This record gives sequence, C-alpha cells and structure tokens, in this order.
Amino acid sequence: MTQAVSGWVEAGRNPFGLYFRRPDVDALARLFAGQVLEKEGPSIKPWGMYEFAVNGPNCVLVRIGWPAHTV
Repeated sequence: MTQAVSGWVEAGRNPFGLYFRRPDVDALARLFAGQVLEKEGPSIKPWGMYEFAVNGPNCVLVRIGWPAHTV
C-alpha cells in the first residue's frame, strides 16, 4: 500500500488511478456518456487494451478496459 503525500488527494493533483478490467467496455462507456475523457470513446490502445477513461472522485483517473484480442 502506498501512502498519499499531504496535498496529493486534492482535485487536480492526485497522481493515483484505478483500472477496472471489464468485458462490457462499450456498455459502460454508454453509461458514462459525457464523462469519457477521449472524444472517440473506447479504443484499442498501444498496450493492447480496449479501454476508455473518466475522471473519478478527486480527479482520480479511472480506466475501464479489456484485452483487445478478446473484443
């Protein structure tokens, strides 16, 4: 477990992120419509994941994805 340095949990300064591996990427992207950070929505990333990202609480980056070769 990593302890947050004082001030890191403030919106805009939070270096932490979450990654949810879910096979229902497209359905979740529709659920979060208007909050997806990438304009094109879910896409295959260079690291082999089909994913999208949203801004979570306190500006925590939240990515939701699934291995691209299974999509």
